[in-house]
Amino acid sequence: MLKKNSIFSRMFLSYSFIIVISFLFFIAVFFYLFHLNFYKEFEDIYQHQYEQVENQLQNQQRFNWSDSETAKIFAQSLNQPDYLIYLVDETGEQIYGPGLTEASPFIPIPEDILEQVIAGEKVSEGGFVDGELRYTIASTLHTNIDDVERPIMVMIFHELHHEYKQIIFMILFTFIIGILFAGIILWFMSKRISAPLREMSEIARHYATGDFSKSVQYELNDEIGQLAKSFTYMADELNHLEKTRRQFISNVSHELRSPLTSIKGFIIALMDGTIPAHKQAHYYGLMKDETERMIKLVNDTLDMNQLEEGHQKLFRTDYNLTEQINAIIHKFEPHSKEKQLKISFQADQDYVVNADKERMEQVLVNLIHNAIQFSNMYERIDIKLIREGRHVRVLIKDYGIGMEEKQLDLIWRRFYKVDEARSSKTGAGLGLAIVKSILDLHETEVEVETKPGEGTAFSFKLPLSH
Repeated sequence: MLKKNSIFSRMFLSYSFIIVISFLFFIAVFFYLFHLNFYKEFEDIYQHQYEQVENQLQNQQRFNWSDSETAKIFAQSLNQPDYLIYLVDETGEQIYGPGLTEASPFIPIPEDILEQVIAGEKVSEGGFVDGELRYTIASTLHTNIDDVERPIMVMIFHELHHEYKQIIFMILFTFIIGILFAGIILWFMSKRISAPLREMSEIARHYATGDFSKSVQYELNDEIGQLAKSFTYMADELNHLEKTRRQFISNVSHELRSPLTSIKGFIIALMDGTIPAHKQAHYYGLMKDETERMIKLVNDTLDMNQLEEGHQKLFRTDYNLTEQINAIIHKFEPHSKEKQLKISFQADQDYVVNADKERMEQVLVNLIHNAIQFSNMYERIDIKLIREGRHVRVLIKDYGIGMEEKQLDLIWRRFYKVDEARSSKTGAGLGLAIVKSILDLHETEVEVETKPGEGTAFSFKLPLSH
């Protein structure tokens, strides 16, 4: 059964319609050409017989044949199985012919044909006469017959409907066989073409329920093959996004639950009087730190959403990048002192760049924070500004635990846990994703060099102010 709205039924019916129309057009052209060629053969036969009759009439005059001898000769030459030939006078009376028998009776010549021939025309006319399809050709002869100065030769092709019936039967038989054969081929071709599309439709329903385990199996590299590859790629991306979503919810839930649990415990302890008065300030500070941690997580999440959705626009200005980095280093002094880290900043001059100052602040803070977080105790962090033509390269290098090469393509993903890959630290995994998005907006590429146990270096270029 053909489903009305299925792609298989539309393909099969559309192709079948095209093939049927093409066959009908072919039949019409073939029948027309057959008709022309059929009548052309009649004209050639008539011309041949006309020349033969002229020669015989000239021989009659040359050798003085008697009427009986002439009639006998003409009876043999004019008696043909597929057509009749008559020699008549101007009134239509037969002079010579195949003979007047029941098998081949004399067929009267229509008066309108006689009038045209007498007027000097050659008449070729076909049609139904008394229910029989005939084709008549007539013209005057150049040689007279006895007292008839302008004898007329008439050739009648009769019972032509048998020829047409035969050719129509052959055409219809070929048409039916061709349509059946084409229909079978079309059926299997349509099935084969629509099968992967039906498979994709079925698999899409599984994707809608969150099941990404199935993939489209199609080996050819045509348009459907490209669609199948895109479909599989989409499934992989959706699967990754689903895993990322779940991981993000888990991470955010954990990140929010930990400080909220701590804050709740501190509040209960303060309300119960468990914490003595001289230690309350210390616990208020811990509560403040946990609150700031939650605020940073929420702000980073909102920033990441806005950056990925294209809602954030850059506000480029000319500002002193050297001063900005010095200020950020001072902000991180408490963190660097905890690990006894030495932050070395090298710049041969004050570099004024054209960029979004607030967004670049986020980039530098995240990269320096990463360097501090993943550095070991008593190590150093190098920050350099290096001029490269009309740009300045910013290099931030730590000498910590480093990363594997295979992790470089993953660290920029939203919510990817860089911490899990590099250390036992926790985090939402948004810092480097924000860095990548901001630098993409600035149309600059961030480069990473890393080696396990030897540290990691991040670098990028910014245009200098004109």
